Amino acid sequence: MHVHNTFPLFSPSVLRAAAKLGLPIVATLHNFRLMCANAVLQRDGRPCDSCVGKLPLAAVRHSCYRESRVQTLPLATSIGVHNSLHTWQRYVTTLIAPSEFVRERYVAHGYDADRIVVKPHAVPHDGQVRSGPGEAVVFLGRLVEDKGFADLLRAWDSSLGRLVVIGDGPLRAEAEARAREDLSIQVLGQLPWARCMEVLRQARAVVVPARSYETFGLVVVEAFAHGVPVVASRLGALAELVDDGETGALAGPGDAEGLRKAIELVSDPVTSVAFGERARQVYLDRFTPERDLAATERIYSDAIARYADGARGRRGRWASRDAGV
Repeated sequence: MHVHNTFPLFSPSVLRAAAKLGLPIVATLHNFRLMCANAVLQRDGRPCDSCVGKLPLAAVRHSCYRESRVQTLPLATSIGVHNSLHTWQRYVTTLIAPSEFVRERYVAHGYDADRIVVKPHAVPHDGQVRSGPGEAVVFLGRLVEDKGFADLLRAWDSSLGRLVVIGDGPLRAEAEARAREDLSIQVLGQLPWARCMEVLRQARAVVVPARSYETFGLVVVEAFAHGVPVVASRLGALAELVDDGETGALAGPGDAEGLRKAIELVSDPVTSVAFGERARQVYLDRFTPERDLAATERIYSDAIARYADGARGRRGRWASRDAGV
């Protein structure tokens, strides 16, 4: 059985039920819900590790779930109880992390490193790739503080070229006001996915200046699939995906000046083409649906074999750390 997000529709009791049926269980760690009440290791728009490796008492103190101490308390209690009982470690055969960063955080929380396999998400692609250095720098995402959008606005000036903003959120009005003053900025709002990919394919670079942890970074891989380099924060999984100086550039989270310099570097036409070609190859090597399917099949086969070994009382054979991807 493959489990994804059990919250809020199911409790971890579904794991015990599957175990009673004699089923090996694989679970994908899409977020940090097994240790963090708000699931994203974030408080006040910044990374937060207060509950990593500990009972989630800080979550109650800071009202981390829906900004309500009353609603946080039962959730934090459930997290603490199941961590104390080792529910997930006891019943789940293999845990899948989408990045080494996610794996490291769960290991820091007390999970067995050998049980966690890193398998990145895949992105489908129609084969269309950017031609030449592209045009505008593109931001694609929610227009909120924790995505670093305010930092991007502070970093931006017209000497960097054109900035195309796709998305919606609390900072949209600020972005539109800025666009009225600075004609190098264009705010498109929300667009259909196909149109987003069309704009992305024509980009000089895609910028992902997050201030909080990302468990993966689909927009990074979507850019790579189209042969577009990425400027991202040196934080969480983003720092794994973007090879600084090879497939894009990294800047410190919240560092507007560093972000500006990174955009300036990748905006150079020759650099953008070179980085984009490498980014496309990284996509082909690691993030295609075909590679994802092969890795998933290996994980399932390994989990079945290991579960069978455990059932016979022999030492389990753990899945390989990176699933061969």
